[in-house]
Amino acid sequence: MRCSARRAFVRRTVVGLAMLALTATTAASAASAATETIGVSIPTLDNPFWVRAVDFAKHAASDLGINLIVVGAANQEQKQLNDVQSLLSRGVDALVVTPQSTASAPGLIRLADRAGKPIVVVDRYPGFPATNQQAPYVAFIGPDDVRAGDSIATFLINHGATKLVAIGGTPGSSVAEGRQKGLMEAIAANSNVKLVQYVGAGETETNGYQTMENFLSAHPAGTIDGVWCYNDALCIGAFNAVRQSGRSKQVLLGGMDLTPQALDLIDKHTNFIFSTGGHWLQLGFGVMIAYDKLHGHQPLQTDIRLPLLGVDSKNFQQFKHEYIDNPPPFNVKDYTITNNPATKSQVFPLQVK
Repeated sequence: MRCSARRAFVRRTVVGLAMLALTATTAASAASAATETIGVSIPTLDNPFWVRAVDFAKHAASDLGINLIVVGAANQEQKQLNDVQSLLSRGVDALVVTPQSTASAPGLIRLADRAGKPIVVVDRYPGFPATNQQAPYVAFIGPDDVRAGDSIATFLINHGATKLVAIGGTPGSSVAEGRQKGLMEAIAANSNVKLVQYVGAGETETNGYQTMENFLSAHPAGTIDGVWCYNDALCIGAFNAVRQSGRSKQVLLGGMDLTPQALDLIDKHTNFIFSTGGHWLQLGFGVMIAYDKLHGHQPLQTDIRLPLLGVDSKNFQQFKHEYIDNPPPFNVKDYTITNNPATKSQVFPLQVK
């Protein structure tokens, strides 16, 4: 009997230990599963603007305790479609996507919808509201592109430019079309200003350089005095082409995105005189809105247009102090409904005091 009892005790002990091990493993798996993963797809990982945007998105994800997987489409619609399919196959809980073009946006949104995953659209408006039934999404967040395009042109005009050439973004994207519309509104409001030529070039510094070289060849000295650029990368390329041509004193340039290189040229009082932006924060805001959606909270707004910061040599030092040397001391969690149900906004205010 004593031997039989001992064997029974051993069996009970082994079974108990096995159950404890199983419970511990299950708890660990549950804890791991509780960490949400958000997939982020953007047009490119090479542009300085998107590098800064990804940095802030990672900061927001870290503060919220979620995983982030970021992929770049190399400015190719098909690659982005494949990237999003891959993210869904990897089991992401939500998506934050900047469509390569307006035409490609519905397909990306429908992929997420069919997979039952929430998707937030950032920077490039898909062309239809979030509440539509054919391709529903959580929310759109991006810059006021029409106002941005107007502000670049208006600044150049106010500083003496009357014969403008314009280097636009990728044809077919909502941001390129919005900024071009703003450009045309500014020109229409100034009867003495002429748009000499507009070219939709793309987004890279190389695109800007090559397009500006063509402009300079086609339009000799005295026939152009201002260059409106869709973004800072294009504008830096254009700046280099103008400098190499020896026409820097004749031509003013302005762009968008507040990239470090552009800000440096503004600070040095070159003929690159203006940039607008601050909207690199939008990618992180999209992550915050997706996070709230995963926790059962609808966005406070489904169409968010961010106000932008305009920077020139006069306010550069103040901008640098508030946004570069001392980044805005905003707490990410304070702007999420999940952590602060009383919040009135899911985005930080953008302003230079």
